[in-house]
Amino acid sequence: MPKQRFDFSEIGKTGLKRSWGYIYDEFLASLRGSRGRKTYREMRDNDAILGSMFFAINQILRESRWDVQPAKGVPDAEKDAAFLKENLDGMLHPWSVVFTDVLSFFTYGFSLFETVFYRDKNNRIMWKKLAFRSQESLERWDIDEHGETIGFWQRPAPDYHEFYIPISKCLHFRTESAGNNPEGRSLFRNSFRAWFMKKNIEEIEAIGVERDLAGLPMMKMPQGFDPDSEEAEVQAQIVSAKALITNIRRDEQEGILLPFGWELELLSSSGSRQIDTVSVINRYNKEMAATTLAQFIMLGMERTGSYALAREQTDMFYLALEAWADYVATVMNRQAVTKLFALNGIADKPLPHIVHTPIRRFTLTDIANYVSKLSDDKIGALEITDDIKAFLRRYGRLEEFSEGR
Repeated sequence: MPKQRFDFSEIGKTGLKRSWGYIYDEFLASLRGSRGRKTYREMRDNDAILGSMFFAINQILRESRWDVQPAKGVPDAEKDAAFLKENLDGMLHPWSVVFTDVLSFFTYGFSLFETVFYRDKNNRIMWKKLAFRSQESLERWDIDEHGETIGFWQRPAPDYHEFYIPISKCLHFRTESAGNNPEGRSLFRNSFRAWFMKKNIEEIEAIGVERDLAGLPMMKMPQGFDPDSEEAEVQAQIVSAKALITNIRRDEQEGILLPFGWELELLSSSGSRQIDTVSVINRYNKEMAATTLAQFIMLGMERTGSYALAREQTDMFYLALEAWADYVATVMNRQAVTKLFALNGIADKPLPHIVHTPIRRFTLTDIANYVSKLSDDKIGALEITDDIKAFLRRYGRLEEFSEGR
């Protein structure tokens, strides 16, 4: 009997809902495509709680330091590491700026960078820049029959001409890859319902406060005035009266001019409401903060809370941010570093890789006690190698204040 051949071909598909380059996997139409990206930007830029969450995430991650670590047991490992370090430090836009743009994937679910190279005087191919491509300029995706993203069309300001950029030329960061969705999933997605409800309640509350302060306007018609008359003058007066009581405001330019016979009164309000909108809004604020493990930003705003609770919450938050920093480093090493060395004819050996300092911060006293006790002659559990010394100097930021810098 002939041997049965194993089928190496790909049969199934990811199941991502898409059509003509547009993604429809999100079941809420208001959060799809360009409309969804505008909504997420409004959430980040207009809401105080979501804005503070984004600020906390950004600033903590930006506080980390990035470096290059050579491959172990490889000839010319230090030379390769120095080459990668030269690229990382010599780009037109420094890594600190690029990293800030990378973190925009928390808002939109993904971030894209076009890798631009140049050839230096030694004929080496180097990174010129990792050029950020705004999420809101994205037109549609180019996805093959098996659900793999092979490129995208961009329509950027100010001329809004359409460009096609292959994904092989890009760095593609995304929060999630479920269904191989190139748009990922915004970190604010689970906050949307709470944000939407809070936004509407705040608008109603603002209107209620204004009416409480200014009073409820009431217009009285002149004696014998017939509002059902079809005369143009009568209808014009009714339209003018409706506009007046709708748009009346108390400010430095307040004043009213009424036709003869018309009267305006401001009905006073008792100033009390059956529903405490403050507690409702606070409830939605807590729900939004909880979606990113950032409940600690609410501590101090209320009478309850403790140091132990804050420490526990921030520990989980830092743990999540550590995972995100690891992911950014992984994408850089797999997509950017591998391509850089391949273009320079190096592809058959372990390569240096980009690393970051720990996100979670310990006090220098804790670190000193830890190292001192483990390296004690009686215990001998830790040998102070050059790598450990370099880590301790980097962690304590001693290199940044060294002589000559």
